[in-house]
Amino acid sequence: MNRELACPLWEFSVNLYCQPGIEALCLQLQDEQQVPITLLLFICWLDCNGKTAAPEALTKLLGSTTAWHQQVVQPLRAARRWIKLQAPLDELQTECREQIKTAELAAERWELQRLEQQTSGWRQGAPAPQLPRLRDYLATSQVAPPLVARALALLQGAL
Repeated sequence: MNRELACPLWEFSVNLYCQPGIEALCLQLQDEQQVPITLLLFICWLDCNGKTAAPEALTKLLGSTTAWHQQVVQPLRAARRWIKLQAPLDELQTECREQIKTAELAAERWELQRLEQQTSGWRQGAPAPQLPRLRDYLATSQVAPPLVARALALLQGAL
């Protein structure tokens, strides 16, 4: 796929991730609760854009990128983090880590583009700024209720 093609979900994700407190929240959910950041951002986008489908369709869609995430994104992240722990890094190691980071971001972008493409036929409803699907997803992922409440408040404030 041409990298220059617009991907509203990617743009939404980058803009939201850059908001104060969102990066730290996303990393906490990813590292402590095993919630993929890409899925968290995707579900926020769905709620904010009012895209609707049957719950089974959403569940199937969320599972459609699991193998990619496990086999590509996670190993790249693990490699990048491992190299960072080897500090001090020489120039070549630093360059290698940056190239891995670029590949990791490209893999995440592909994942989000795939998710977005698969929602093109979904009905357009009213935006849901209270993020009900995200609340349900985090609860289903067994995230503790206080963290769910904090995440929703922070994300709603950033949108």
